[in-house]
Amino acid sequence: MAEGKQSVIREGAHLLWRRQRVLWCLYSINLLLGLIGTLPMANNVGAVLNHSLAAEHLVKSFDLSFFGELAAQPNHPLSAGAPASILLAVAFFGLWLLFEGGILQTFQHDSRLTTSEFFEACGRMFWRFVRLLISMLIVLAPVVIAARSVKRWSDKLATDSPRAMMGFWVEVAGLLVLALLLMGVRLWFDMAQVRAVAENERAMRRALVHALRLTLANFTTLFWIYLRISLIAWAFLAAAFWAWIKLVQPEWIGVSFLMGQVVLLVWLGTRLWQRAGEIVWYQRQRPAPPPPRESGLPHELPQTDIPFEGLGP
Repeated sequence: MAEGKQSVIREGAHLLWRRQRVLWCLYSINLLLGLIGTLPMANNVGAVLNHSLAAEHLVKSFDLSFFGELAAQPNHPLSAGAPASILLAVAFFGLWLLFEGGILQTFQHDSRLTTSEFFEACGRMFWRFVRLLISMLIVLAPVVIAARSVKRWSDKLATDSPRAMMGFWVEVAGLLVLALLLMGVRLWFDMAQVRAVAENERAMRRALVHALRLTLANFTTLFWIYLRISLIAWAFLAAAFWAWIKLVQPEWIGVSFLMGQVVLLVWLGTRLWQRAGEIVWYQRQRPAPPPPRESGLPHELPQTDIPFEGLGP
């Protein structure tokens, strides 16, 4: 079983490598939107700090007290880019949702789709995925309520419990359980998307029911595949953060930018790696199509050239 799971992860990585054009396209779109989103704040901050010696507090190092003082000013320049950044983040999420159907179609066929084929798959699956997203938000509502309840309970224990750390450990344990639950819900809806693309399913309610049965029946295998790829992303993020703190000098702005882009590229890549692995796993579990039926009747008598002469003498 472990070997099979490893082969799914490995084959998913190979599939993503063969179709890495999808990753680079998504990264380019994200980079373009990010640059557009930072322009308003850069212009406003530049108007304040370009002719000030105080700029050294943010260029040659990061002075948290100075940053807080800058943000505390009325009409501070840092707030200028917030609406644009939020809007562009929502735009990227919408584009990801739009392209997801074409991406899964590319992974399913393991071939380079033409532009018309890719966008045809995107358009065909977009509203189906929107319905799945709405359903997922409905399912996540009780999880959010449970998280708020755990937070209130931990705060109460922190003040009322005789053990000072009781509230903290309750909060940590509750958030860990909720995180695993959130990952399980996301895995369920991922499999619903995979089924919708693989079977060209139009009824999303039926896709959700089938995906739930499939996920529950194979939860250990699917969750372990999903979790290991997620752990790779988190481990790389932790290593990059440690390197940024310990090795990168404050004035190395270009190096900091490149490190941030590498982290973003790895996060996008691991997410696509998960989707590729799900496609590979689903295709392995998918029943083989029935053999083509032979033409003719099964017990048809062979034809002969003997003429029918009828009965009688």
